[in-house]
Amino acid sequence: MAILSLGLVGFAPAPLAAQTLLFSDGFEDAGGWELVHFGGVGAPTAADTSRADFGFNYSTQGIPEAPGLLPGDLPTRGLRLATNTDGLWAGEQIAAVFESPAIAGQYTLQVDVWLNWSTAASQVGTTEHAGVFVGSTVAGAQGGFDPGMNGAGVVYSSDGDASCGSGGFVCDYMLVKNGAELDRLSGQYNGIDGGALPAINEAGVNNTNATLQAAFPAFDIAAGVPGSAGTGTQAAGTLGYQWVTATIEVDADATGAGTAEATGLATVSLFSHRSGATLELGTIDNSVIDDPTGIDTEERPVSMEGGIGLSITDYFRSRAADESLAFVVFDNVRVFDGLLSAPSTEGVPEPTTAALCLAALLAGVARRPRDRPASPRPRRCSARGVIAAGAVALVLAGANRAEAVLSLTGNFDHGALQSWSGDLNNVTVVGRENHPTTSGWRWLYFEATGIDGAQPVFNINQGFAGGNAALTNHQMVYSYDNQTWNFFDNNQRFGNNYVFSNSTPFTGDTVWVAYAQPYSYAMSAQHTAEVLATPWAIPTVSGDANGVIGETPIAVDDLNRLIPAKDIFAYRITNPATDSASPKRKIVITTGMHSGEVLGTHTYEGMVDWLVSDDPRAARLRDIAEVFAYPTLNAAGRFAGTSRATVQNPNQDPNGLWRPDLWAPHQDIRVNGEAMLADTQSTPGTDVDAFIDFHSTIPVSGVDDFGFIEISEGDADVDWWQELRSLQPNVDQIESTSTGETSANFADRLLRADVDVTFETEFANNRPLSYYRTLGENFGIAFYNSWVPTLEGDYNENGVVDLADYTVWRDAFGAPAGTLPNDTSGLPIGNQQYATWVARFGQTLSGSGGAIPEPTTAWVLGLTIALGHRRRATR
Repeated sequence: MAILSLGLVGFAPAPLAAQTLLFSDGFEDAGGWELVHFGGVGAPTAADTSRADFGFNYSTQGIPEAPGLLPGDLPTRGLRLATNTDGLWAGEQIAAVFESPAIAGQYTLQVDVWLNWSTAASQVGTTEHAGVFVGSTVAGAQGGFDPGMNGAGVVYSSDGDASCGSGGFVCDYMLVKNGAELDRLSGQYNGIDGGALPAINEAGVNNTNATLQAAFPAFDIAAGVPGSAGTGTQAAGTLGYQWVTATIEVDADATGAGTAEATGLATVSLFSHRSGATLELGTIDNSVIDDPTGIDTEERPVSMEGGIGLSITDYFRSRAADESLAFVVFDNVRVFDGLLSAPSTEGVPEPTTAALCLAALLAGVARRPRDRPASPRPRRCSARGVIAAGAVALVLAGANRAEAVLSLTGNFDHGALQSWSGDLNNVTVVGRENHPTTSGWRWLYFEATGIDGAQPVFNINQGFAGGNAALTNHQMVYSYDNQTWNFFDNNQRFGNNYVFSNSTPFTGDTVWVAYAQPYSYAMSAQHTAEVLATPWAIPTVSGDANGVIGETPIAVDDLNRLIPAKDIFAYRITNPATDSASPKRKIVITTGMHSGEVLGTHTYEGMVDWLVSDDPRAARLRDIAEVFAYPTLNAAGRFAGTSRATVQNPNQDPNGLWRPDLWAPHQDIRVNGEAMLADTQSTPGTDVDAFIDFHSTIPVSGVDDFGFIEISEGDADVDWWQELRSLQPNVDQIESTSTGETSANFADRLLRADVDVTFETEFANNRPLSYYRTLGENFGIAFYNSWVPTLEGDYNENGVVDLADYTVWRDAFGAPAGTLPNDTSGLPIGNQQYATWVARFGQTLSGSGGAIPEPTTAWVLGLTIALGHRRRATR
């Protein structure tokens, strides 16, 4: 039962100062919560490797009542999460997310956590980790590579089998920002005494730490939890088979100790109700984006507001010996306004511990820079049992904010970067070589931070897929907001070496850099929602209410990242009011097959936006035509930032798989192909008039943007194609002789398309996005000009000659010949076009609406307006 209210409360396990309770829940049902996982949003299906159970009666597993039972809640009911239950996917995760704008500013999250594990003697390396996060949102989870670790928080293991310190990267206790495991040398962990620190760039803390082992002693599970099916020993220094209250205190506006300008601190504590000890693991600091040695950990500032997330993650595909014992239970979540002290019990520390606490706090005060206000509160030593008092080792409170730390990442939707090195003057980047048929890099898209005031020279000393000559005239792009893109001032190629830079320093701390103006998966999802919100687009028969026709499979990309399932979209654009038993002209448009060919997708968007616009020509076209649109042919590849291939089949070009007997093992192609077959046959008429697949290409000698079209078969002579080339004179055409299993050949053979075109927009033309929007609009206008009957005098092209056309003529008076639509006079705009309007006044085209006035009425009305016009002209 979720509660979002204001009130003064206290809560177990220890008496705390009265605080305003913003939110609480005992997880008796799923009300207000959303599940996010690698299979998408919502409850996992049978095909997923995770599960979630709200209202789970954990007493059936021998688990005692959670310590923070909320008034009015049923006892021993909570949320059970489990993952990797079939052992298929490394890194599988699931999280429950609750969003609220009230979770903001200064607040404290507390939740009771019980982490079970399979205790069979043969079980090694289960590495299930419970997670508690702030700043979690559904959109953020689905936009990242770690849906279960969205926001800022903590993950800790069940049994101490993590491999940190022995060559592995997973520790038993880790601070996390959006899936990035924070480095021990980043200064965000409190000092841990008694035991060697892990190696550089290894995250978190292991249970082998002597202080942890003393604080959380080993115990016999069967004796310690009598009702549990668990056996054997709970290892010292670990928090499995016991209730733990996780506390995260957040100040979203606090200034941290790092070099980045971002604000936000989140202090993490874990209190064991079995031993009475608290592990104050550290403070996540948004101003820290990397460790002081310059090793890139993909760490970025995150939002700490707007929601909370509770998760389980399995870092490896080793499955539990007894899967029924591998899970986490959450109960009694509370969010308080303001900052609280971590749960404590009576007692005071031993003198030695107290002295160490005092020394730690004094050292922290001494290190605080004098030119910056104090943090809202120092890192604490709690009243007893705090495992932060042993050392003051890794705090960066004295870091100089003026010394910017450069960091690059491609770890986001559509991002692409293999690695990088360098400093603020010179940066060498290595592109991903994941082109399925050609060696070398192609798609590049990364985020650079700590770059304000710098003027770096970027260098790629690497072969380019398709030949380095294709980069001769190419210009890279950059953006300060990831929306508005500019071309770099200087772009040069020297053999395999490609160098680009600006003539002036950057003016923002964060800059995005790309091979061309990006078009992420999220942009396609958002654009689909916007199109479906218009009156002129509806889902196809293959899709649900959101236009989803299927999803991509979970897969691992070339960077060994687990790529979540991504929705595949389709929609139909037409005027539903004009649907009838008579066939409409059918158009099928697609894009995104080659995920790095973004200029084609921008062109596709321009066409679609025109088709659903208020332009009267678009309205007339919608009356007589229907457009079946498929914007995400390679959804997962776009999200993963591949240049061309799908994630499911990285060694094959997806534009060679368009045949039903080939696409069985290619889920993304199959979903789109089957939908096209069903959708185009769901309305009257059997043939498709036009099929266009929007792509982009490296420069082709002697041509501009062009279409692969069957010239020898007469396809290039079709009216709408020639009209497009008239509207867009730079567009060329190349004979399409392919006999392979391309999308165009699929359209020709199975969709029975009269004309099929693979349309290529060329990189290295270095054009603004406005060009591609206009190009897309001209596709729509070409269909209108070719297919929709016209009427002289109909100057606003709405199918009726009426008073609105007079206004258009008047505003165009004196303009050159050809300015007015539906004017065949060939004369400058003047009295001849006016006379045509008077003669045609009241006429209408079939299907355009409006009544035809009686001749006398039309003549009188025209004469009245004409006299008014003549009086104005002679005045």
